[in-house]
Amino acid sequence: GIFFFFLSTTMFVLEKKFGFEAMHVLKGHDGKCARPHGHSYRVVLEVSGRTLVGSGPKRNMLMDFEEISREVRGMVDLHLDHANLNESLGTDSPTAEFIAVWIFIYLRKRIPLLVAVTVEETASSRATYRPDMSTEDLKHVIVDGVVVETEKLANGHGNCD
Repeated sequence: GIFFFFLSTTMFVLEKKFGFEAMHVLKGHDGKCARPHGHSYRVVLEVSGRTLVGSGPKRNMLMDFEEISREVRGMVDLHLDHANLNESLGTDSPTAEFIAVWIFIYLRKRIPLLVAVTVEETASSRATYRPDMSTEDLKHVIVDGVVVETEKLANGHGNCD
């Protein structure tokens, strides 16, 4: 067999894409997004790590794509697809940035290797949430202009279970 030698700084990165259809309104926005409208959202999850599985059915994988899909499916069906994001995400301004943070927090405990979420509203407009994993960034996020502990957001505030 082939033997691979990886330095400790080597990083594997996986990307998993998915989509959903939803509507929202940005209350108080000074443009056309203040009116109810919808998007065909596209989302990219980035998973990263240094170590591949050494044995068993997942041998030589960082993470099985199907495991990612399984976690995403439930979230999309329950909270995002064909939803009014203002209601399902518990905010009056579900911007692409807010949705990216919300998805990250929702999935972080379910997909521990998750490092970034990109939300694309249109072919030319996207937002990425990539917290600095070496700092306190994972403990707080600003929601509706207020600093919120991510544990609170993940446990009911904004319906992010």
